[in-house]
Amino acid sequence: MSVTVEFDREATVEVEDLEQSLLEISRAAGIPHISACGGNARCSTCRVMILEGLENVAPRNKTEAKLADRKGFDAQIRLACQTHITGPVRLRRLVIDEEDRKIAQSSGRKATGKDRKLAILFSDIRRFTSFAESHLAYDVIHILGRYFRKIGGPVLECGGYIDKYMGDGIMAIFGLESRDPAQACRDAVRAGLGMLKELDELNVYLREQFDTEFRIGIGVHVGPVIIGEMGHPKKMQFTAIGDTVNIASRIESATKIVGTSMLVSAEVCALLRDELVAGRSQRVNLKGKTGEHLLTEVLGLREREAPTDEAAPAPEPPSDD
Repeated sequence: MSVTVEFDREATVEVEDLEQSLLEISRAAGIPHISACGGNARCSTCRVMILEGLENVAPRNKTEAKLADRKGFDAQIRLACQTHITGPVRLRRLVIDEEDRKIAQSSGRKATGKDRKLAILFSDIRRFTSFAESHLAYDVIHILGRYFRKIGGPVLECGGYIDKYMGDGIMAIFGLESRDPAQACRDAVRAGLGMLKELDELNVYLREQFDTEFRIGIGVHVGPVIIGEMGHPKKMQFTAIGDTVNIASRIESATKIVGTSMLVSAEVCALLRDELVAGRSQRVNLKGKTGEHLLTEVLGLREREAPTDEAAPAPEPPSDD
């Protein structure tokens, strides 16, 4: 009995010898499948993505499992040189040319893209451009350094990852280790409230030394994102991309419209429920997005009641992805 192996956009092969690996099947069909290490599970350049029929793929052997763990591969990413099948599958080769080969061999765990549901926080200083234009360059950089030191503390204390600085703004990711969207939202909101508290203290200094004070806007949204390391090999950066990130940025901008310091999306409210001490809610048109989005002002966060049921299973150990 033969089984069908479909190489997406390349060829469909009928296979009778299931003792062959996917790499051997591919090459027997004349497909130029790259394998820099000669099929010894050392380079990962023969990697494929199983698009359909993952249930017909044999489990990873120890050799493949070790490399897959080092590279951070999800279940559907397999090494063709080590993988055998028991039924029909559809797959796609992931390393096509020399440039792909260089990337595959040099990348680590964080360079492998993953889908996650995370909370994203954006913050920005209101009218900072005016401050920068009316003060000495030394003072501008000094104050920004003091500001980022202050507000970065709550982000890190609440388990957040500061993704990037954008002038006077920041983007932070929450939930990378907890893998619980509600906890990610909880941490993001707690961090935002901590940032506002730290800003109050910084403003005492700013009023005394510069006769001014800062106001900031904070936006939080939760949803699916793609995370991974990207960029030039000499300047790689771990980041999150996707519509969730864009919406979080737009929510931060909407704090100017609503006239408040911190707003969260309806998705965040739904996950936190009664924990959120909410102010006013308003439907807002977000730039570049269709329809109105219900945004809610955050005034505080209530402590959760201690669980009364039996102890929950131990959480999954955090990983560096």
